[in-house]
Amino acid sequence: MNILLLFISPGNTTAKVSRALAERFEENGHTVTLLNIGRPGNRTYTEVDPEIFQSADIIGIGGPVFHLRNLPPLEAFLSNMLPLLNPLTKAFLYVTYGGISSGKALLNLSELLDRFHVPIMGAVKLWAPHFYNRMVYPDLDALLVIDRFISGLEKNDYRPIEPLRLRELFSYQSPKVKIAYYLAEIVGESRKLPITFDANRCKGCQRCVAECPVGALRLYGIPVRDKKKCLYCYHCAIVCPSQAVICPTEKVAEMVKTNVKLLGWEQPRNEIFL
Repeated sequence: MNILLLFISPGNTTAKVSRALAERFEENGHTVTLLNIGRPGNRTYTEVDPEIFQSADIIGIGGPVFHLRNLPPLEAFLSNMLPLLNPLTKAFLYVTYGGISSGKALLNLSELLDRFHVPIMGAVKLWAPHFYNRMVYPDLDALLVIDRFISGLEKNDYRPIEPLRLRELFSYQSPKVKIAYYLAEIVGESRKLPITFDANRCKGCQRCVAECPVGALRLYGIPVRDKKKCLYCYHCAIVCPSQAVICPTEKVAEMVKTNVKLLGWEQPRNEIFL
């Protein structure tokens, strides 16, 4: 089968999960195409050869969870791309979350696909480290979950799950998280860290420009940021080899600790939905 893995990955963890999924599918004899819509040339569906969508027997859709939701660029891309799929194409979902909760990301994605009549075979959620955590990822636990997930899809003969059953599967959050979901965007807005650029340190390598998942940076001597596009993922500050992107990213760990005190850790951290 032809399998398309379509994802966005500001911190690179979803990209690593996508590669692990691809390797496992390829071991089973499938053809896999990886499409990172956070890279230049892939950010809008019109930039991508439509044959990639039309030839897919299965599409895996992946992304990180920000403020208990999917990233808006992923949902915007899907809203335009899903009508291009072959009517027989089936989907599965995968999300990575580095905070304390995967929120309603899977539920929202499933509702979006349902609007375009794309059947879903299953999903998997995986805890992933924040950029300040230097652990090797995917770790053994995540790789085992990925292996079990793909084995489960095969055991079920890639059959879609009924929409009502999907909603039941994806409505797993605690009452606290369900309430926080409606406040997360407001709170997230107030927690945005300042991002500035040091002209004396910047070497003009454009790495931040190339790796920004939404194309919010342009180089005019030094990077200039489009604040309306910016996701505040802070990837630019992490990847800059000259430390020319100035941002107090150490505060992210403090925010996570506060969230844990308020809501607790989501359990189980990794989970398969079939």
